[in-house]
Amino acid sequence: MENRKRPLKINVRFTEEELAQLKKKSAEAGLSMNDFIRKLVAGKEFNTRPSSEAIKMLWKLYDVAADVRRILTMADETRMVDAHQMRKVLVQVYLAADAIKEFYHIEGDK
Repeated sequence: MENRKRPLKINVRFTEEELAQLKKKSAEAGLSMNDFIRKLVAGKEFNTRPSSEAIKMLWKLYDVAADVRRILTMADETRMVDAHQMRKVLVQVYLAADAIKEFYHIEGDK
């Protein structure tokens, strides 16, 4: 079946070592070899894909941020917590999580 979005095709020859390196780097980026090559040609820089444990920690960080947000809602209603300070903490949590996401090129939500 012909690819209508990408109708042009090229053939490239690799040594065994070069192909192994391409496979390794595309796997580290979490991409197929085709997607990896397309993004590389487009000028995208890649970082090693984080381990599944690191990704779980990232999503836990977002869970903490959601908990802080719930506490802030209660703080606004009861005035028993320093909501201004909690908002500062919430912003820092989101900034840290977003930095991790950006560094590892993690797409989407959990």
